[in-house]
Amino acid sequence: MTKKRRRNKKWISWLIWLILFVVGAVVCYLVWDSYFREKSTNTQNTEEVEESKKENVEMPEKKEEEKQIVDDKKEEKKVEQYDGEDPNDAEALSGVVTYAGVNGEKLMIRVNIDQYLGGGQCKLELMKDGITVYNNMANIVGGASTATCEGFDVPVSEIGRGALEIVINVSSGDWSGII
Repeated sequence: MTKKRRRNKKWISWLIWLILFVVGAVVCYLVWDSYFREKSTNTQNTEEVEESKKENVEMPEKKEEEKQIVDDKKEEKKVEQYDGEDPNDAEALSGVVTYAGVNGEKLMIRVNIDQYLGGGQCKLELMKDGITVYNNMANIVGGASTATCEGFDVPVSEIGRGALEIVINVSSGDWSGII
């Protein structure tokens, strides 16, 4: 009988343990390093904030003088809040149809008016081939800086199918316009 030679495999287990130890050491180093790196950054930020607080406490007289100078500059230069002309100074009312679409069995039309109005009337005319197919009236509702018509819900059965032209005559006091 021949004896089979047994191989010693202890060195494989030692190699695995060595690799696990090295990986664990690297992970510990990275965690340790990131922990102390964050602390040193926070310490610097805290010191900067404390220094700026000390500066604010020591010189209250200068702050009051700076506020007066800033207020004087604000009075000299007025800033426009928008570009273009003020729509409330226009000669005619203007606006836009914000929504026009069929929802179920109704054609819904919504209108926004550029000017601020306290009240008035919107007259809707739906035209097909230059002929008025439908007309209706709605009140104007005022908003913070603009106004809107209450809205128009037109039954589709009354206007039929096809392309329509939407004309809205808006009037409020002496002002009027066409959208």
